[in-house]
Amino acid sequence: MALMTLTNIIKTTKPKPSMKTLSITLFSTASLAMCGLLFLGSQSRAEDNKSGLTSDEVTFIKHAAADGLAEVKIAGLAVRKAESADVKALAETLVTDHTKVNEELTLLATNKSVDLSAVIDPKDAGIFQKLEKYSGAEFDKAYLSEVVSSHKKCLGIFEEISKESKNAEVKAFADKFIPTLKAHHDKAKEMHSK
Repeated sequence: MALMTLTNIIKTTKPKPSMKTLSITLFSTASLAMCGLLFLGSQSRAEDNKSGLTSDEVTFIKHAAADGLAEVKIAGLAVRKAESADVKALAETLVTDHTKVNEELTLLATNKSVDLSAVIDPKDAGIFQKLEKYSGAEFDKAYLSEVVSSHKKCLGIFEEISKESKNAEVKAFADKFIPTLKAHHDKAKEMHSK
């Protein structure tokens, strides 16, 4: 009974918190929660960028890989379908060179923890399907036009990342393959203009 009376006394004599005390407690709790969220957010960003690359560099690697995958697939089609021996030879060169580019890019992506897609881009799949419908000289002309267009775009992207990238490995990769892309573009452009 004495214990029960003591508990009742403590409950009844315990002061009720004032509005000021409640406000300070709520503010403190909210502040701690906010700090926790900020900490978790910064941790998440650090994990997202464990590669040490900027978002532009990651985008470059992903797009270059997708473009390279498409180049090999479309050039493989040209090896089978081209009428002209010169177009067939160019397509064989593109398969060889872009396979090498893709292998080195895959290694770079792995080293930088960048996930690459193994699926051809729907836009490039559409180009492949369009080219499949052509044959003979019509195929050769359409294929050369595509090579000129895709290499012009790709060359611009490689040149831009070469100038802008602060990552030595990404810059070295771009610099290494710019001459190859330029040679492909120039050869296809020359053949297309005939």
